[in-house]
Order: sequence, then structure tokens, then C-alpha cells
Amino acid sequence: MTERDRFIDAVRVAALAAVVFLHWLAVMPSVADGRFTDQIVVSAVPQLWPLTWLGDVMALFFFAGGYANWVSFKNSRERDESTGAYLSRRYRRLVLPTLGFLGAWLAVELLMRLSGLGPWSPLRHVSIGNTTPFGPLWFLGVYLVVVTLSPLTVAAHRRWGLAVPVVMTLGVVAADAAAVLFDSGAPLVVNLLLVWMVPHQLGYFYADGRLRRLSLTACAGLAVAGLLALVLLTSLPFYPRSLFDQRWKVLTMDAPTLPLVAEAVWFIGFALLLRPLVEGILADPRHWSLVSRANALAMPVYLWHMTAYLVVVVALGALGVRFAYATEPSVLWWLGRPVVMVLSGVVLTLTLVALERVQRLAHGGVAPFAPRGR
Repeated sequence: MTERDRFIDAVRVAALAAVVFLHWLAVMPSVADGRFTDQIVVSAVPQLWPLTWLGDVMALFFFAGGYANWVSFKNSRERDESTGAYLSRRYRRLVLPTLGFLGAWLAVELLMRLSGLGPWSPLRHVSIGNTTPFGPLWFLGVYLVVVTLSPLTVAAHRRWGLAVPVVMTLGVVAADAAAVLFDSGAPLVVNLLLVWMVPHQLGYFYADGRLRRLSLTACAGLAVAGLLALVLLTSLPFYPRSLFDQRWKVLTMDAPTLPLVAEAVWFIGFALLLRPLVEGILADPRHWSLVSRANALAMPVYLWHMTAYLVVVVALGALGVRFAYATEPSVLWWLGRPVVMVLSGVVLTLTLVALERVQRLAHGGVAPFAPRGR
């Protein structure tokens, strides 16, 4: 069994912390015609686009996932497991917590209807396409497809190496070009997969040791190259500066395009540049224990953090707090951010405690979120 890579776990935890922090900071909720809607603050204030170059960290999740899938598939082959057994194990880690999350929401909906509170049930008042509370599920849907393809992409990596992410990137270029040519987001459907498979494929290069052997100068060069490509691409008329507010929509989401590939290269290069520092910090058992515990909580935090935010916003709105809802980020709204974020953290912590107790009962007293061993 391969020893856990502490750097990869730290990358995953840091990316998760960035997602939660920025969602709680930058998602502006409002109520229109009895429906709960939201938008990212950058949509209302385009001048804040630099935040998107620092905050859209989803590529790091796929990079860490590429490493994890490589190691899991390698271990599976060493145990002479079938591909089906490998996929089943990978699916369970994603699907079971997600089903629990959706089941809890469905149970609340049914209980409210049975108790005569159906008109106030949350599902009736949440708009499709919101970040709150189901927006994070898009990642899990795409990642499940990426996991399903991982036996093929691992084989492709072993045979063709760097050519694989290059061809994927060329596919993104072709899809973007077709979107511009026909002025339609339809060709960008393939980018929902291709854009995120590039950093996932780069995770294989870290797993097989090639990225780990890069010098600090090479890592800095990788980060600078990605950042320069991002600057160049978003200077063209085809792409907006903001990575959160793309020109086209696909399945109610901002369509991923080539600048996100450049951002993935910049983030991965920067993360690798910090790797010696991170590994030095995590050599301390206390620091590693914190990261290990946070990594074990990653799925429930990712699934439930926007539900916690929704509970806080609705409660504050019911109390008449003026910064609960906003369509424009006023000074009062910004001043209220620390209050909303702290309360969201409290609600999320209480949710995790409740989930852990339920899981303990289901697992016969064994803590479900205990850090995994080597």
C-alpha cells in the first residue's frame, strides 16, 4: 500500500478551504418572486475579476484526484482486482455521502409537506442554477465521469505521456473556436469534461514522479507560463477577464474554456513551488494531524457548506437583518460578511457533529471521519 502523500492532502484541504471561504464571501443571495436566487459578486462588480484568478481552485481538486486515482488503480492492480472492483470502491467514496446529503434534503421536504408546511418547503423556493445549496454537486458529477474513464486515461498516460494532456488541450481549443464561429455555447459541452481532465492528467505526472522531480526553477517557470497564458488569453476579445462569468452557459453553468486550462497550469506550478515548504510544515505530527483530520472531513464539508450558508441567510432574513440579501454589494453587505461567515461556520460545525453521530450509530460506534491510515 502506497503511503499517503501529505502534500496532495494539503493541496486538497487548501483548495476546499478556498472554495468554502469564497462561496461564503462572494455569493450574493436574494429573493425574487418567492424564489431564492444568488449570484457571484463578480457578476455585479466586474472590476473584482482578479479574485477569480486566485479563487477558482477547482483544477487543484482534479489534480489531487488524478494522483489519488493513479495510486488507487495501481494498488488495485497489485491486488489483482478487477476494473469493476476498483471503480466500485472509487464510486462509493463519492456517491454514498452525496446520497446522504440529497436524502436529508428530501426528508426535510417530505416532513414539511406532511406537516402542512409544504408551501414553505425549501426545495420549492430554490432556483435551479444556484450556487446555494446544490451548486457544488456539478463537480461530483463531472468527477464521477473522470473516475469512470481513469482506467483508460491511466493506460493512455503510460503509453503516450505528455501527448495526452496536449491533445486534450487542443480539443478545448477546437471547442472554443467552434463556439466563437457559431456564436453558440453548444460546442462547449465537451469542455465540461476536457477542461478538467487536463489537470487530472497532470496529477498522473505527479503520481509517477515526473513533476516531483522538477526543480524549483522549473516549477516557477510552469506557474509563470500558466499565468502569462491566462493574461494573453483573457486579453483576446473572445474571453472575459473573469473566470466566473464566462461568455456562454452550458447546462445552466458558466461554460469552461481555455483560460481555465491556463489557470490550472498556473495553480499547479505554484503549488509545486510551495511543496518543499508544505512538506516541511507537515513533518510536524501536530500539523499533519490537523491536515489529515480536515482531509477526512472534505466530502461532508464540500457537500454541506452551502446548506449551512442558506440556513444562516434565511434566518437572518427572517429576523429582518438588512445585509442578509443583496442584489448589489453595498457597504452594509460587505460589513455583514464576517457575521454571515462566522455563523455559517457555526452551523456547518453543528451539522458535521450531527452527521458524525448519525454515522457512528450506523457504523456501530466507529467514527466515520477518522483519518485514514497508510
